[in-house]
Amino acid sequence: MSGWQWFWTLVGFIVYIIVLIFLYFYEPFADLFNLVVYGLSYSNAIFWAGVIIGIVGFCTFHWRAYRLHIVKQKSVESMVLSSLRGSTFVAILLSASATLQAVQMLCVHLLQPGYALDAAFGKRLTAVLALLILTGLFCILFWLLKIMRSANSSTPKTV
Repeated sequence: MSGWQWFWTLVGFIVYIIVLIFLYFYEPFADLFNLVVYGLSYSNAIFWAGVIIGIVGFCTFHWRAYRLHIVKQKSVESMVLSSLRGSTFVAILLSASATLQAVQMLCVHLLQPGYALDAAFGKRLTAVLALLILTGLFCILFWLLKIMRSANSSTPKTV
């Protein structure tokens, strides 16, 4: 990578971190998140199992990618693309486990005696649908990164 590519990559990472910090402290975003993902709390076992597996997988994948692409191949571009694919796969895992937890919570709500199709049911159903859409978007992104990687590896390198 040339000097300008490094510069814009670092600027992109800094902007990304600033946006994440802003969203963390921005109260309307927290309200929107709680509205869309209704009832998802820290006491959910399925989601936490997905989080633990995601963290271990994330660390393992990035360590392996670092050893392969930086140490052996000395290719920063392939390391970045590989890291993006690994991060996207972890995002799929996390959103899928949150979806599974939301479906379980919807089933518990439906199995309660005297349930009704009320606002609580609608909120839980909306949470399931929103998480399904989010998981689908991450799957599409993972597929696009996979195509980019295979296209990158199939193009002949010129000296």
